Amino acid sequence: MALVVGALLAVFSIAIVVYPFLRSRLGHGPGNDEAAAEPAAELGNAYDRIRTLQLEYQLGHVPEHLYREQLREYRLQAAEALRRQAEQQEASPDWLLEQEILADRAGLRSDQGRPAACPNCRSLPGPGLKVCPECGADLGSP
Repeated sequence: MALVVGALLAVFSIAIVVYPFLRSRLGHGPGNDEAAAEPAAELGNAYDRIRTLQLEYQLGHVPEHLYREQLREYRLQAAEALRRQAEQQEASPDWLLEQEILADRAGLRSDQGRPAACPNCRSLPGPGLKVCPECGADLGSP
């Protein structure tokens, strides 16, 4: 009886560990759902998968090569979710209005007569930068 229970627990444990890997390889991963989830939820899911993978690797349940492969895939999924989240935020009228207000405030507090806002995208790159981190426009000498 104890052997049967032990065998069932072993099979169940292996299935729990292997299921996420098989699911992503068969095309049923989060990037392939018909209805795309909200980017914030996708990002949270990607971070959760990374944490779970790291834990499984530390416990010795996942070989090194599989760990590296899955970690790379999950990081790409997280980066894609971050990109979509940034695109949604930039399309928001509230975000655009906030950027205009910040640029106008920075223009009022310019140093040496030079506005602190980027002349191209009106973002606030910060003092001392020669290139805008948002659009790559030349900001001149600091």
